[in-house]
Amino acid sequence: MSRASTVYFYDLRKQQLARLEDVVDKLLSPFKGYVKGVVGVKVHMGEEGNVTHLRPEFVRAVVDWIRSVGGDPVVFDTTTLYAGSRNNGVSYLNLASRKGFNYATLGAPVVIGDGLKGNLGFKVAIRGVELSEVEVAEIVGQLDSMVVLSHFKGHVTAGFGGAIKNLAMGCTTKKGKASQHRAHMPRVLAELCTGCGTCVKHCIYGAIQVVEGKARVNYDTCVGCLECYFACPNRALEVPSEGPVKLQARLADAALAVLSSLSYKPVYLNALINITSRCDCLGCVMTPIMGDIGFLSSLDPVAIDQASIDLVKTVNGGVNPFLEIHGIDGEKQLEYGEKLGLGLRAYSLVEV
Repeated sequence: MSRASTVYFYDLRKQQLARLEDVVDKLLSPFKGYVKGVVGVKVHMGEEGNVTHLRPEFVRAVVDWIRSVGGDPVVFDTTTLYAGSRNNGVSYLNLASRKGFNYATLGAPVVIGDGLKGNLGFKVAIRGVELSEVEVAEIVGQLDSMVVLSHFKGHVTAGFGGAIKNLAMGCTTKKGKASQHRAHMPRVLAELCTGCGTCVKHCIYGAIQVVEGKARVNYDTCVGCLECYFACPNRALEVPSEGPVKLQARLADAALAVLSSLSYKPVYLNALINITSRCDCLGCVMTPIMGDIGFLSSLDPVAIDQASIDLVKTVNGGVNPFLEIHGIDGEKQLEYGEKLGLGLRAYSLVEV
């Protein structure tokens, strides 16, 4: 008999007057036994200017549910590699408060899980596809259980981001993130480079300089954050063709490191609402590419992401919209995730 993981589905298309409290209760009640003690609620609070990330009201509903079953919730995220309001813990907490992610709104403390500088963590040895060691954020080792809240959306180099990416990037330190991002360090297209220096100004790691009128990347210090790639006015930087597949392999590797450090199974909740073509790290207003679909929950990060992309494809006439937009097949992360034992791509979808 073939194996399959259970994924619960709350279909918003059939529930036009849904209440967040009811949605959360239906999706998380099957996993009461997995939520206890100090419960980390992993979120992504969105970059400055982003408005399509998961809203504080939804996080509050999850926090209240956790407390109702006896858990002691703490809401957390980690710092980013790229420059911005989430690059260090102090700036991120200030941004979080402005966005409504604070104790008054959530009813739980908000913590930056890898410290003020993004360097508090512990190394986990793994036998990954690409990586043998990943530095995991300190908070992960201090929790008794965890609920991973993921906004399912597109991503320019990973294809899409869901539960696996939320574990891999969201639960690691800056070093842990860099080990993943270095899969796609940019290359300079000399024929297009004018030596304008825009890339130099945007690189907070000092990894790119203009030498003899052309940009030059120091790959010893480059972390692959792609700030230079997005900032270049002449499109004179490119992501290596093999980069996206390597990144997806490393996402699976980093997720393996996070899960290997735990003595419990996290609960995953994916939100298929405000589905944008790019991730919540983009600091601007983005128009969703389709209508809201619903919410999913599971104990299997591979299965919940597989079910999410399958639902998105179904709504889009059977075609992966992120593949159409970015030319990246995000399902490679699912393939690698299953190979590493993170979960199963086969699933049984149960409507609640």
